[in-house]
Amino acid sequence: MNMLRLKLIVMKRLFVLVPLSLLILVSCQNKETLAELDELKAQTELEKQNLALLGKYIEAWNAQDIQLLDEFLDPQFQLYIPSNSEDPMSLEQFKGWFDGIFQVYPDIQYDIQDIFVYKDKVCIRWTCTATYQGVDPDDPTTGKKIVASAIETYKVENGKIVEERSETDALGLNQQLGYTLVKIEGE
Repeated sequence: MNMLRLKLIVMKRLFVLVPLSLLILVSCQNKETLAELDELKAQTELEKQNLALLGKYIEAWNAQDIQLLDEFLDPQFQLYIPSNSEDPMSLEQFKGWFDGIFQVYPDIQYDIQDIFVYKDKVCIRWTCTATYQGVDPDDPTTGKKIVASAIETYKVENGKIVEERSETDALGLNQQLGYTLVKIEGE
């Protein structure tokens, strides 16, 4: 076989193999792209559901409806508030705390300032307004209007909130009530 003929055969094969290879490569990438697109669509749907869940959760707070909590919170729910305690609150402890807030601030209302979602996490920055009623009618801070804020992150699994982590401006709240920060010597 002559060398020129061999080169022609190789060239013909290359002209057939290269486009075929490119076609196979593109079709594989399309499958990968379609799989990525399907995954992105599923993530977007999950994020929409999580945003809706948290919106309804804040509405339940504004309605002061403790009965709705079971609709939103997983039985294994835990609330972390590092400024209050190193230990998380269980669902039952949380319900008692929830009820206590409305005794002290009967007109409290929450307003979402920002809300972000990524997969199973939702982050909300909110402000609230309320009138402090205290636990003692002789408390000089009773009747004071407050504006407080917090940033909270939530973890959602299977359509329920399983974890809440809250960073609240407790110092600002207490200053509005007339309390001052005092350093105790030796501590």
